[in-house]
Amino acid sequence: MRKLLKNYLTENEQKILLFIVFFAFLGLVIKYSGLVAEDNSTPADSLNFQKDYEIKYDLRTATKNELVTISGIGKKRAADIISYQERIGFYSKEDLMNVKGIGEGIYSRIEKYFYEIEATDDIEEISEPETESAVIHLEKININKAGLEELTELPGIGPSKAARIIELRKELGKFKTINDLLQVKGIGPKTLEKFKEQITLGE
Repeated sequence: MRKLLKNYLTENEQKILLFIVFFAFLGLVIKYSGLVAEDNSTPADSLNFQKDYEIKYDLRTATKNELVTISGIGKKRAADIISYQERIGFYSKEDLMNVKGIGEGIYSRIEKYFYEIEATDDIEEISEPETESAVIHLEKININKAGLEELTELPGIGPSKAARIIELRKELGKFKTINDLLQVKGIGPKTLEKFKEQITLGE
Protein backbone atom coordinates (compact mmCIF):
# COMPACT_ATOMS: atom_id res chain seq x y z
CA MET A 1 0.00 0.00 0.00
CA ARG A 2 2.80 2.39 0.95
CA LYS A 3 4.66 1.52 -2.28
CA LEU A 4 1.48 2.29 -4.21
CA LEU A 5 1.16 5.67 -2.48
CA LYS A 6 4.80 6.51 -3.22
CA ASN A 7 4.17 5.91 -6.91
CA TYR A 8 1.28 8.37 -7.10
CA LEU A 9 1.73 10.87 -4.20
CA THR A 10 4.59 13.00 -2.98
CA GLU A 11 5.73 12.69 0.62
CA ASN A 12 3.78 15.82 1.66
CA GLU A 13 0.63 14.57 -0.06
CA GLN A 14 0.98 11.23 1.74
CA LYS A 15 1.17 13.06 5.09
CA ILE A 16 -1.99 15.08 4.30
CA LEU A 17 -3.86 11.93 3.30
CA LEU A 18 -2.83 10.13 6.49
CA PHE A 19 -3.89 13.20 8.52
CA ILE A 20 -7.37 13.17 6.95
CA VAL A 21 -7.78 9.42 7.47
CA PHE A 22 -6.70 9.72 11.11
CA PHE A 23 -9.27 12.40 11.95
CA ALA A 24 -12.02 10.59 10.07
CA PHE A 25 -11.26 7.47 12.13
CA LEU A 26 -11.13 9.53 15.33
CA GLY A 27 -14.56 11.03 14.54
CA LEU A 28 -16.08 7.56 14.13
CA VAL A 29 -14.57 6.39 17.40
CA ILE A 30 -16.00 9.40 19.27
CA LYS A 31 -19.46 9.00 17.71
CA TYR A 32 -19.88 5.32 18.52
CA SER A 33 -18.14 5.38 21.90
CA GLY A 34 -20.80 7.67 23.38
CA LEU A 35 -18.32 10.42 24.28
CA VAL A 36 -20.54 12.96 22.52
CA ALA A 37 -24.23 12.89 23.41
CA GLU A 38 -26.57 12.98 20.46
CA ASP A 39 -29.10 15.77 20.44
CA ASN A 40 -32.47 14.05 20.07
CA SER A 41 -34.47 17.16 20.83
CA THR A 42 -36.88 18.34 18.17
CA PRO A 43 -35.84 21.67 16.64
CA ALA A 44 -38.37 24.47 16.85
CA ASP A 45 -38.71 24.60 13.08
CA SER A 46 -39.78 20.94 12.89
CA LEU A 47 -42.80 21.17 15.21
CA ASN A 48 -45.97 19.51 14.04
CA PHE A 49 -47.43 22.18 11.77
CA GLN A 50 -50.92 20.69 11.65
CA LYS A 51 -51.10 20.47 15.45
CA ASP A 52 -49.57 23.85 16.29
CA TYR A 53 -51.27 25.79 13.52
CA GLU A 54 -54.64 24.04 13.40
CA ILE A 55 -57.17 26.23 11.65
CA LYS A 56 -60.35 26.96 13.56
CA TYR A 57 -63.33 29.15 12.74
CA ASP A 58 -65.94 31.08 14.68
CA LEU A 59 -69.36 29.70 13.75
CA ARG A 60 -70.87 33.16 14.24
CA THR A 61 -68.72 34.75 11.54
CA ALA A 62 -67.44 31.90 9.35
CA THR A 63 -67.93 32.33 5.59
CA LYS A 64 -68.97 29.74 3.05
CA ASN A 65 -65.49 29.76 1.50
CA GLU A 66 -63.97 29.02 4.90
CA LEU A 67 -66.44 26.25 5.70
CA VAL A 68 -65.82 24.30 2.48
CA THR A 69 -62.14 23.93 3.45
CA ILE A 70 -63.22 21.63 6.31
CA SER A 71 -63.27 17.93 5.56
CA GLY A 72 -66.84 16.68 5.78
CA ILE A 73 -68.46 19.99 4.81
CA GLY A 74 -69.24 20.37 1.14
CA LYS A 75 -70.81 23.31 -0.66
CA LYS A 76 -74.39 22.24 0.15
CA ARG A 77 -73.71 21.70 3.85
CA ALA A 78 -71.74 24.96 4.04
CA ALA A 79 -74.71 26.78 2.52
CA ASP A 80 -77.03 25.22 5.12
CA ILE A 81 -74.71 26.32 7.94
CA ILE A 82 -74.59 29.88 6.60
CA SER A 83 -78.38 29.89 6.30
CA TYR A 84 -78.74 28.84 9.95
CA GLN A 85 -76.11 31.41 10.94
CA GLU A 86 -78.06 34.23 9.27
CA ARG A 87 -81.56 33.16 10.33
CA ILE A 88 -81.02 31.96 13.89
CA GLY A 89 -77.37 32.29 14.84
CA PHE A 90 -74.98 29.98 16.69
CA TYR A 91 -74.72 30.15 20.48
CA SER A 92 -72.71 26.95 20.97
CA LYS A 93 -70.88 24.45 18.79
CA GLU A 94 -73.61 21.93 19.52
CA ASP A 95 -76.04 24.13 17.55
CA LEU A 96 -74.43 22.59 14.45
CA MET A 97 -76.61 19.53 15.05
CA ASN A 98 -79.64 21.74 14.46
CA VAL A 99 -78.48 22.25 10.87
CA LYS A 100 -80.16 19.99 8.33
CA GLY A 101 -77.98 17.01 7.46
CA ILE A 102 -75.64 17.27 10.44
CA GLY A 103 -76.09 14.53 13.02
CA GLU A 104 -73.92 13.36 15.89
CA GLY A 105 -71.61 11.42 13.57
CA ILE A 106 -70.77 14.35 11.31
CA TYR A 107 -70.66 16.71 14.28
CA SER A 108 -68.04 14.56 16.02
CA ARG A 109 -65.81 14.85 12.94
CA ILE A 110 -66.10 18.60 12.34
CA GLU A 111 -66.57 20.16 15.79
CA LYS A 112 -62.78 20.35 16.35
CA TYR A 113 -62.56 22.94 13.58
CA PHE A 114 -64.65 25.49 15.50
CA TYR A 115 -64.00 27.61 18.56
CA GLU A 116 -66.09 27.22 21.68
CA ILE A 117 -68.73 29.96 21.92
CA GLU A 118 -69.06 31.69 25.24
CA ALA A 119 -72.62 32.13 26.44
CA THR A 120 -73.31 35.86 26.32
CA ASP A 121 -76.40 37.88 25.61
CA ASP A 122 -76.49 40.02 22.50
CA ILE A 123 -77.06 43.73 22.91
CA GLU A 124 -80.68 44.26 23.80
CA GLU A 125 -82.90 46.03 21.31
CA ILE A 126 -83.80 49.52 22.40
CA SER A 127 -87.30 49.62 23.78
CA GLU A 128 -89.35 52.19 25.59
CA PRO A 129 -88.63 52.31 29.32
CA GLU A 130 -91.13 50.52 31.50
CA THR A 131 -93.24 52.68 33.81
CA GLU A 132 -95.35 51.91 36.83
CA SER A 133 -98.40 52.49 34.69
CA ALA A 134 -97.39 49.81 32.23
CA VAL A 135 -100.06 47.20 31.66
CA ILE A 136 -99.42 44.00 33.60
CA HIS A 137 -100.57 40.97 31.64
CA LEU A 138 -102.21 38.47 33.91
CA GLU A 139 -102.55 35.89 31.15
CA LYS A 140 -99.40 34.26 29.88
CA ILE A 141 -98.47 34.56 26.22
CA ASN A 142 -98.58 31.30 24.30
CA ILE A 143 -95.34 31.36 22.28
CA ASN A 144 -96.65 28.57 20.06
CA LYS A 145 -99.55 30.74 18.87
CA ALA A 146 -98.66 34.38 19.58
CA GLY A 147 -98.34 36.79 16.70
CA LEU A 148 -95.71 39.47 16.13
CA GLU A 149 -97.51 42.21 18.04
CA GLU A 150 -98.21 40.01 21.05
CA LEU A 151 -94.61 38.80 21.26
CA THR A 152 -93.26 42.36 21.27
CA GLU A 153 -95.09 42.93 24.55
CA LEU A 154 -92.50 40.72 26.24
CA PRO A 155 -89.61 42.61 27.90
CA GLY A 156 -86.51 42.73 25.69
CA ILE A 157 -88.37 41.52 22.59
CA GLY A 158 -88.61 43.96 19.73
CA PRO A 159 -90.08 43.43 16.25
CA SER A 160 -86.97 41.77 14.80
CA LYS A 161 -86.63 39.26 17.65
CA ALA A 162 -90.35 38.56 17.54
CA ALA A 163 -90.06 37.83 13.82
CA ARG A 164 -87.17 35.45 14.48
CA ILE A 165 -89.22 33.66 17.15
CA ILE A 166 -92.04 33.09 14.66
CA GLU A 167 -89.60 31.95 11.98
CA LEU A 168 -87.97 29.42 14.31
CA ARG A 169 -91.41 28.22 15.43
CA LYS A 170 -92.31 27.48 11.81
CA GLU A 171 -89.04 25.60 11.36
CA LEU A 172 -89.47 23.50 14.50
CA GLY A 173 -93.21 23.00 14.08
CA LYS A 174 -93.66 24.21 17.64
CA PHE A 175 -91.60 24.96 20.71
CA LYS A 176 -91.27 21.90 22.95
CA THR A 177 -89.54 23.71 25.81
CA ILE A 178 -89.14 27.35 26.76
CA ASN A 179 -85.37 26.92 26.39
CA ASP A 180 -85.90 26.43 22.64
CA LEU A 181 -86.07 30.21 22.53
CA LEU A 182 -82.33 30.30 23.21
CA GLN A 183 -81.89 29.25 19.57
CA VAL A 184 -83.30 32.63 18.52
CA LYS A 185 -80.56 35.08 17.60
CA GLY A 186 -80.44 37.82 20.23
CA ILE A 187 -82.08 35.83 23.03
CA GLY A 188 -79.65 34.62 25.66
CA PRO A 189 -80.19 33.25 29.17
CA LYS A 190 -80.46 36.73 30.71
CA THR A 191 -83.07 37.90 28.23
CA LEU A 192 -85.10 34.69 28.63
CA GLU A 193 -85.01 35.10 32.41
CA LYS A 194 -86.82 38.44 32.07
CA PHE A 195 -89.96 37.01 30.52
CA LYS A 196 -90.01 33.24 31.02
CA GLU A 197 -92.64 33.60 33.75
CA GLN A 198 -94.87 35.46 31.28
CA ILE A 199 -94.95 32.79 28.58
CA THR A 200 -96.42 29.35 28.14
CA LEU A 201 -96.18 26.56 25.58
CA GLY A 202 -99.94 26.03 25.60
CA GLU A 203 -101.49 22.60 25.70
